[in-house]
Amino acid sequence: MSKPEWRRWPWLSWCVVAATLIGCQSMVASGLHRPRLAVLLPMGQRDAEVRQDFLQGFRLGQASVEACGEPFPPVTWHGMNASDAPSWQLMPSVELKVLVAPPSADLRAFAALALERDLTVLLPYQRGQSLDTLRGLEGRERLWPIVPSQQDDLKAMVAAAMDAGWGRAMVVEDPGALESTRSNAFVELFQAAGGIVESYEAKPVQRVDPSNTRRLQRFKDDMVWSSVPTVVVADAPDGPLSQQLRAEQQQGGFGGGAPQTPNWIWLTEAEGLQDAPTVPWKQLGLQHSARGSAWSDFQEDFRDHTGTVPSLLAGAGFDTARLLALADAAPLPLADDGEINAMGWLDPEQEKVVTICEAFVQRRRGERLRLQAAASDSRFRAGQPPSGQAIAGLIE
Repeated sequence: MSKPEWRRWPWLSWCVVAATLIGCQSMVASGLHRPRLAVLLPMGQRDAEVRQDFLQGFRLGQASVEACGEPFPPVTWHGMNASDAPSWQLMPSVELKVLVAPPSADLRAFAALALERDLTVLLPYQRGQSLDTLRGLEGRERLWPIVPSQQDDLKAMVAAAMDAGWGRAMVVEDPGALESTRSNAFVELFQAAGGIVESYEAKPVQRVDPSNTRRLQRFKDDMVWSSVPTVVVADAPDGPLSQQLRAEQQQGGFGGGAPQTPNWIWLTEAEGLQDAPTVPWKQLGLQHSARGSAWSDFQEDFRDHTGTVPSLLAGAGFDTARLLALADAAPLPLADDGEINAMGWLDPEQEKVVTICEAFVQRRRGERLRLQAAASDSRFRAGQPPSGQAIAGLIE
């Protein structure tokens, strides 16, 4: 594929804006033709950035398909509010076979819809605790996660902490922070790797509401008594708890060698650490989330067209577009029970990862394949997220 052929689209921004302005309704499909592919995008007041990230990545994926000389298949687009039931958006259609759910979708609702409508559902951005429900969920064989779980990121952070010799820590969370959803998983992985978590409470994670001065004082006392060399902070760098803890350590409030110690481990996403304040102690965090072998090329092209660094969600949009195009490129395979398995041509066990152009050739020959992906290692399986390579280390 010649990169210059799919790096120049003066109408890329128009495509993204148009998709938003028209509510993502039938962007490329007329009302008379009902494609077998559909995408649901979140349309809440705070979802504009989410839509833009996904659509920018999707358009790059579409362009990579077209650079192979392949027409991109018709896709029906729908907007969806968080309170909407997914079935409300979709008119009954025997043609519809593959549905792309919005980020952080209600897995139970989409599993039920998939069973009811005989659909395959792609989950472009499902990373958190909701993935735990997949194990016992009826219909999970119809749900296909596209990006790695947060577990891959946390494993990289634990490995970096152990390599640095930070094997004894206290974990503190702001119960209102998004990062608090990762605390328990980090503890489990840290302990499994041989790490020791200090706690003066029944649970290993110290919950400190930053507005509760008594709880903050208790945590300070625990830190002084334990002389723990590392603290794991489940809050954003500019969060209220982080700001208070930072001020306390800079003033020697944690005893010992403060402010040079304790070291800090952040449970924040990599993007949130870019502006972390410079401090006298060492800090460790995620440098980038788990992703796939095609990320470097994807990131370069994304920067060329947007002037920004892509998010994992944009990478998910890229991979989603390519999967939809390949699904539509040949007859959909059948499962053992005789029902359509729209992603049955994917083979996560293949050692060879093929480019998008090679994938079209193999797909039309009826062969199973493993497609090169940006957001994961492309070992796609129903009911199970793929993996990827995450990197964590010291924040310089």
